[in-house]
Amino acid sequence: MSRVAVLAALVLASCGSGSPDATGSDGLRDGIPYPDLAHVESDVVRAVDEDFAELRANPDDVELWDKLGSRYMVHDFKDAARACFLRAEEMDPGNARYPYLVGWTLIDNAPEEAIEAFLRAQKSASDHGPLYVALGNAYARVNRDEEAHAAFQRAVEVDPNSAYAHTSLGQDELSRGNFEAARTEFEKAIELDPNQGEAHVGLSQVYLALGRTEDARREAALSRDLPQVSTHTDWLAAIDVSPAGAQARARAGLALKRSGREEEAAAEFRAALASNAYCTVARRQLAKLLAKQGRTEEALALIEEGLELQPNNRELRADRERLR
Repeated sequence: MSRVAVLAALVLASCGSGSPDATGSDGLRDGIPYPDLAHVESDVVRAVDEDFAELRANPDDVELWDKLGSRYMVHDFKDAARACFLRAEEMDPGNARYPYLVGWTLIDNAPEEAIEAFLRAQKSASDHGPLYVALGNAYARVNRDEEAHAAFQRAVEVDPNSAYAHTSLGQDELSRGNFEAARTEFEKAIELDPNQGEAHVGLSQVYLALGRTEDARREAALSRDLPQVSTHTDWLAAIDVSPAGAQARARAGLALKRSGREEEAAAEFRAALASNAYCTVARRQLAKLLAKQGRTEEALALIEEGLELQPNNRELRADRERLR
């Protein structure tokens, strides 16, 4: 039996509990992954339970395994998400999406296993640029530098118009001390997308290494007003579930803000605060958007409201001073 099949079999094993609704110590309920939700926001529990119930009623539907796994992924239940995606991979072995998502659940804590998953995905998605960036990052985490470099180069080869791919290769060239090669990649990334904050940061570092101090300062200054995490389209890893709970809504708001969709971002930040008024990230980001629109009094009132809840919050205090 393959490694994937073994893990999927474990996912589907009975939890052995007498109650059909009881969650076993192995994190399963009715043979379906179900994490500990004891200290999770009620909105998240409700969303998880809805997707779980839908899958329990239709356990042979691979798209519902995908949906529940995506729900878990959105809320950082990575072990449960991985189990769902492994089951989906067993049901639909030719679909690169499932091993690709398995890799994303592993890249932080088990990069060697993530590499295996990404290589499985590559068999069916050999022309997908973001896959090679992910693979390169996984290789880099375990110091397999030559394989990482080859993966980043492949990302640019299959997707030459991707600023994300050029930025990733530029960062790799910079880490290797290849400053001219890095400069070429960062400049190409900026040509394709002038709002690639990471490319401007990288180019600033390159110019500094090359002794071009004024150019380095210019790029550093440009980067300060741009998103520091580059946005890119990765249809293979798209998570199509609506956010629930403050944390997921705040993340959704940040993603929308980075892509310039500020009104939608503000709506997500407001929803996050409605779910949890203590969500500092959502409060601060919404205040920044309001201040940018010239609505300083509203921004200040929002920060003051947060300080009533968290009077010792240093970030909110600093924001209040800037807005006064």
